[in-house]
Parts: sequence; structure tokens; C-alpha cells
Amino acid sequence: MYLTQGLHRAVQQRPDEIMTIFGQRRRTFREAADRVARLAGALRAVGVGDGDRVAMLSLNSDRYSEYLLAVPWAGAVLNPVNTRWATAEIAYSLRDSDSRVLLADDAFGPMLPALRAAFPGLATVIHAGDGPAPSGALDYEDLIATAKPVADAHRGGSELAGVFYTGGTTGFPKGVMLSHDNLGISCWRRSPSTASPTRCSCRP
Repeated sequence: MYLTQGLHRAVQQRPDEIMTIFGQRRRTFREAADRVARLAGALRAVGVGDGDRVAMLSLNSDRYSEYLLAVPWAGAVLNPVNTRWATAEIAYSLRDSDSRVLLADDAFGPMLPALRAAFPGLATVIHAGDGPAPSGALDYEDLIATAKPVADAHRGGSELAGVFYTGGTTGFPKGVMLSHDNLGISCWRRSPSTASPTRCSCRP
């Protein structure tokens, strides 16, 4: 089991069906898969290696879904950042997980200088919003347009998929390390009436 498995299956069986709708943007499974492969290539080009942590600080969007697939596609590890946190808490999670690449949208652009100051190890920021990229940040769409697509690393099974931080109400947040199998199994539940598997929205 691996996180990109559903995308591969959808491209094989219904490539021209719509995968995401965000505002006026609509992308098919085929288009999304190409963008995911290119984003993975861009991450590799900025130095992301196998098992490296890649964070995202963003509101929900079609680009967030691409991030969730492109990071494992590149052989790396997800670190979705809690958008309710203050700057100090976000910086702590980046430092604690050693996330040296951060994707951020327009809503969190103003936080970037403080995050860089609090965590000097943050080497690359990718602006994943629709407005102009902040100073020192790479533009998400420019990377997609220019990066060469790479083959899926097929990271899966018991390999680490992501580091998910707890709320930290009684102390510092703690990073919970979940594998691809952990996340895949959590996407399936048993219907109380039929005891039959019910698919949830984390699979295409």
C-alpha cells in the first residue's frame, strides 16, 4: 500500500475525469498526475532526498492535494503544518522534524520572515498561492512549468509517510510518525450496519 496508488489507478482507468475543482480551476486525473510528477521533480531539484521532510503551511486547495501526492512521489516525507498555530509553534515543528523545504500560500506569506529567523535551517520556501511570490520564495507554478517529471519512488508499506504533530495542549507538540500502511488503513472503516468496507475520501 502506498499513498500514490489511487492516482495511478485513476489515471489508468479514467484519466480524463475531473480529479480536483478549486475556484475556476479544474484538473483531470491525467493533468494532476503530470503536475504531481513535475512537482516531485522540482522538489528533487531543490535538494529533497529520500526520507527528507517537506512541510506545507496552507489552507485547503488543489495545490495541497498535489503536495500530498508529490512528496511521497519524490520519496520524501510529509509534514502538514497546523494552520492554527502561532509562529513559534510552527517554527518548533519545522525545527523538530528538520523540514528544510516549506510550501506556503498567500494566507501565511507574512509569517515567512519570522519563520526563517526562528529556524535558519529552512533552506527553501515555495510560494503555493495565487498572488506574487514573497521575496526569497520560489513560485509554485513556475516550478511546475519548468521542472522535469520524475518517476514515482513508490515509497510505501511500512516506510514513513508523514510526521503529524499533536495539539500540544499540555506541552510542546509531538510529531507522530505514520507509515503508508498506517494512513491507508485509516482510510477504510467498517459500516456499523453491514460490517462491509466503506471507502472514504482519501482515495480517488
